Amino acid sequence: MNKKVLAINSSKRKRNTYGLLIDIKDQLKKINIEVEIINLHDYNIEICTGCESCILKDKCFLDDDMDMLMNKLQQYDGIILSTPIYLNNISGKLKIFIDRTCRWVHRPAITGIPIMNVVTTSFSGIYNTLKYMDNVAIQWGAFPTDNISRKVTTIEDKVQPKEYKNFVKHIMMDKKLYKPSIQQLIYFSVSKVLAQKVIKRDSKYWEEKDWLSKKYFYDAKINIFKKIIANKFYRMIYKKVKL
Repeated sequence: MNKKVLAINSSKRKRNTYGLLIDIKDQLKKINIEVEIINLHDYNIEICTGCESCILKDKCFLDDDMDMLMNKLQQYDGIILSTPIYLNNISGKLKIFIDRTCRWVHRPAITGIPIMNVVTTSFSGIYNTLKYMDNVAIQWGAFPTDNISRKVTTIEDKVQPKEYKNFVKHIMMDKKLYKPSIQQLIYFSVSKVLAQKVIKRDSKYWEEKDWLSKKYFYDAKINIFKKIIANKFYRMIYKKVKL
């Protein structure tokens, strides 16, 4: 069965960033990975009001396309996030989209899904932008893999297989072989404490997922040193957060 990847284009113009996605789509098709590209500007995505309804009630009162898009992301084996770089960070449209996924920070829905980032820029901002996008993947319970970037001087360069090699590997790989970073383990520990002590809806969700008794969202390869550090961090946070 072919694997499926969803590529999210957040650029208003279908030029540099979109062109890279088309290149990647054509290449992955050759290895039996189907890529669907969606353009965020084709959807109605309202600005988050910060009401926390999605966190506390698991329902956003805004009537737009976000619930549909969030459900859609859960149907794929991999996700590609892409953006042109504006003022050393992601596009406004992508930021609005990410803001609206706030409930996933508390109740992750795409755990174990590999994410690859694609960014384009005239000159600067690549490092800061990719770092932010990697953190978003971790907060979603997914995990970052490859990063593909182009500047105005390299935009005509074709994407090379080595640039998406890790992404493809993790799409095909058994999750039990995945090695979460210490950052991922610490973030999991923080989220688990919040679920246990702060929001009842989170606690129920984590119980249903059977995460409260685990070191990570799913069985993975975690070496003893990472386990020790993550356990110490968990105990420290658990003591500090009061019911």
